[in-house]
Order: sequence, then structure tokens, then C-alpha cells
Amino acid sequence: MQKHLQCLDTFRIESCAAAPSFHDCAILLEIWEFGGLLQTNIAIPPQSGVQIPSIGHGIYAEVVSCQQDDYGFLVEIAIKGEEWFPGHYTPPYLISEELSS
Repeated sequence: MQKHLQCLDTFRIESCAAAPSFHDCAILLEIWEFGGLLQTNIAIPPQSGVQIPSIGHGIYAEVVSCQQDDYGFLVEIAIKGEEWFPGHYTPPYLISEELSS
């Protein structure tokens, strides 16, 4: 079980595939070593490839799940290829207490 932490950051998220192409502004709500929980305005189907171009040389991830809530969509991502947190990226606002799951 990976340690999930509450956090807050915003960044652009976009599709890795040429079609169907999308981009959106995402809010990062939770982070862990190889994943995160995003709030988005659009539904992104599970197993879709996404990228976050503004972090490092670009972070690539796969959507694990997408569920609609009162504010849009909660999208869980799994980072592909490398650890992103805490070594490669740390959000500016981070609560260092582990979330109970």
C-alpha cells in the first residue's frame, strides 16, 4: 500500500493519443509515489494515456479510474516509468499526514 498524502496543485493535463485528443486544467488533490488523484472538468476513460507537460520533461500516466462527482470528475492516475513523488516532483501545498484508506 502506497502512502497517500493530501496536496494541492494545478496543471495542464492532455492526451497522449492523437485521437481523441483532449486537454484540461486539473487539480491535484492526492499524491503518492507512483500516482495521484485529480479533479478535472472532463471524463477521461480508464486506460487512457495522459501527460503532464509542465512537470520535469513531462510526466506520463495511465488513467486507473474516473468517477463523476458534484464538481466534475475524480481521475486516478498511475505514473508510468518512473517515481514522481517525492524525488522528481513535490506539490507546493502538501499535508504530510497519511490519508487513511
